[in-house]
Amino acid sequence: MSHQAFRYDFSFKELIYFLFGKKICPKCGKTLMKIKDYETVSGAQFNRKTDPFFVPNANVKHYIYKYQCSACHSEYTLKELSDM
Repeated sequence: MSHQAFRYDFSFKELIYFLFGKKICPKCGKTLMKIKDYETVSGAQFNRKTDPFFVPNANVKHYIYKYQCSACHSEYTLKELSDM
């Protein structure tokens, strides 16, 4: 399946953590590994009524960042870590 567009979602707090935060596991204190994953979503799902940015029938690659601890195998989303 080919993708016609891509999208990243970051709140300001998530972006600051993504760029500058220490990637340490809250449970055990070891270093977290970054996992970049994506899901394929219809372009109509991201469109707003006033300003349609994506073509409704386009396949959009929506990127999601997760972090996994190599020691205790806990997995966290970027949102979870930025809220801690």
